[in-house]
Amino acid sequence: MNIGQVLKNSYNLLSSASQTYKLDIEILLAHVLKKKNRLDLFLNTEEELNNEERGKFEDFINQRISKKPISKIINQKSFWNFDLDVSKKVLIPRPETEVLIEMVTKEINKKKKLKFLDIGCGSGCISISLLEHYKKSVGTGIDISKDAILNTKTNLNNYNFTNRIKLLRENIFTYKTDKKFDLIISNPPYLKLSDYINLDPGIKKYEPKEALIGDNKEGLRFYKEIIKKFKNNIKLNGYFAFEIGDNQFMQINKLLILNGFIVVSKYKLINNQIRCLLAKKVKN
Repeated sequence: MNIGQVLKNSYNLLSSASQTYKLDIEILLAHVLKKKNRLDLFLNTEEELNNEERGKFEDFINQRISKKPISKIINQKSFWNFDLDVSKKVLIPRPETEVLIEMVTKEINKKKKLKFLDIGCGSGCISISLLEHYKKSVGTGIDISKDAILNTKTNLNNYNFTNRIKLLRENIFTYKTDKKFDLIISNPPYLKLSDYINLDPGIKKYEPKEALIGDNKEGLRFYKEIIKKFKNNIKLNGYFAFEIGDNQFMQINKLLILNGFIVVSKYKLINNQIRCLLAKKVKN
């Protein structure tokens, strides 16, 4: 069976299981056949698949039918300028987190010798993006999850950034440091329990619960801790950068103001919910 035939048959198989079934099929098949991108499939529709390739692709399709995310099937996710390993039990990087990086890079000069703290480093997507953009930057990444630290290490190794960042397996509620940073950035768990219950089954099954739920009622537990604990670890005119949940901006903004920060940039989704914010320290 050639690529063209496999694509046609597979579209029909997956159409009832995924709204993005065509994209899913093309990503999976391109990965199996080691193509550079999906376009290569359509430039080589007469190419035949061998038995091993067909078997692997069929296995991928069955995993997708069971709602496993594409990134977790191929253990890879494109983010910023990188193809990141997401083979461990970590949160799959989202487009909103790329927006958070863009907000930072627009506000902070590219030539700055940036010192940053990445709280809840997960896959390492934030740290790697900052290290790549700010060539003279150095960082610290912390996460309570052993899997997250291992996954971040893998990605740092893949792109030769290990010598510019220190990784620590730490609980944010007990971690302390005397270091001063230009930027503290975090995409912490921010869902309340009721939000988590209503998530897509594929997310609940294949992504770590502890990386999603902030607390049972508001989802604000991590922001309260981070802002109060680490406000003095940010230099004057330094920044907090956060990804936040629905209907959380007003309370987080109040907390930031009370602790000497003003929001200088924010990003809204099409439903008018603020998802990302950047806050500058204006007083000690």
